[in-house]
Amino acid sequence: MFGKNKGTFLTTNLIVKVRKYKNENPLFSFYDKAAIADDDKAKVTVEHLNGIAQLEKEDNWQTQYYSVSMTL
Repeated sequence: MFGKNKGTFLTTNLIVKVRKYKNENPLFSFYDKAAIADDDKAKVTVEHLNGIAQLEKEDNWQTQYYSVSMTL
């Protein structure tokens, strides 16, 4: 994140985990490796994480991952 050009914009993708119990308010957290610079890799990672979340379902819990682009 540190560079020689002070006017440079940096873009990264945050991986956000959203969990919801029944009909209550959702809980937001960052995935363990929260930032991925490459947009395509972030999308593929989210697809894999959502696939794993489907396999590891818990009673009354819904889990979903999202890739959120962020510019600094």
